[in-house]
Amino acid sequence: MSRPFLGGSVADICFDLVATPSEYGAEGALADRIEQRIAELGVEHERIGDSVVTRTGAGGAPIAFVGHFDTVPNWPDGGVERTDDRIVGRGAADMKGGVAVMLALLERLAATPRDAVMIFYDHEEGPHEDNGIHRVLAESTLLDPRPSMAVVLEPSGGTIHAGAVGSINAQIAFRGRAAHAARPWEGENAISAELADALGRFARRDPVAVEVDGLTYHDTVTVTMLNGGVAHNVVPDLVELWINARVAPGGSVERAKAEVEELAGAAAEVTWSDVAPPAMPSLHEPPVRDFLERSGLPVLPKQAWTDVATMHAWGVPAFNYGPGESSQAHQPGEWVAIDRLEECERVLAAELDLP
Repeated sequence: MSRPFLGGSVADICFDLVATPSEYGAEGALADRIEQRIAELGVEHERIGDSVVTRTGAGGAPIAFVGHFDTVPNWPDGGVERTDDRIVGRGAADMKGGVAVMLALLERLAATPRDAVMIFYDHEEGPHEDNGIHRVLAESTLLDPRPSMAVVLEPSGGTIHAGAVGSINAQIAFRGRAAHAARPWEGENAISAELADALGRFARRDPVAVEVDGLTYHDTVTVTMLNGGVAHNVVPDLVELWINARVAPGGSVERAKAEVEELAGAAAEVTWSDVAPPAMPSLHEPPVRDFLERSGLPVLPKQAWTDVATMHAWGVPAFNYGPGESSQAHQPGEWVAIDRLEECERVLAAELDLP
């Protein structure tokens, strides 16, 4: 008898997930399959948009397991492959490997009284305000009582990634007045001294190390894109920079915005987008502390933003622990190691006291 889709070993499940496209904005087909599999297991669940929430147990405060199943676009000619030691394909590391671990645990949880809730959600790989987890936290009826802690299975290479740095994007415009390049004095070139000075200030802004609970994070400000001009013989009337700033746990988003505005200078027009706050490591919260002591896993700072910050803001201590390698996220040839999938399942099954 053939195994069910999204059933079998954790590697089987991961292969099925990776083989099913779910690019950001087109997650519905995989959401349908995840919901179908949960229904086959007979577990209480609800569908919220293209997210699925499921809950097991007798009604106590659960552990939450959190994973998005959307991906960035595939690389050219990207397919899926299973070797002796890897699952290769878009989303294998970020983060269908983590979602596979969740589904493998759910198979084992279905016949137990252990309190757990799982959030399979969409739209993570786009603007923060469109992230499907916000609607889940606002609308789900299966999140009461609130979880005692949350494991977000983003890629962390089998280690704990604690906290999260906040992320801010800014579009910075320098304006001029267009003219024919043969008579530049009739216009005002947006590629100006003010722009050059701003680029110099941004270039000289080094990362700043910030220690929180013994972990070292970095505040950063980075020019990520630059665009200007319309033709080789036209004085440009607009140049735009895009800036990404990162804010260490405990830092202020407003203070980071003020710094970006100061670096941009008085001539710049700054427009903010996709503001996501940082999160503290939560290492001293009793459920997290106890998990760390039992698992013995190494703890590293998360020098990135994940929905650990969303769970933290919602009042639930959280950390990243997933099978994927962070360095594989969004890469061509993306892969996850099968032994890491199995290890992650073992660690979390032990936490849940599963047979």
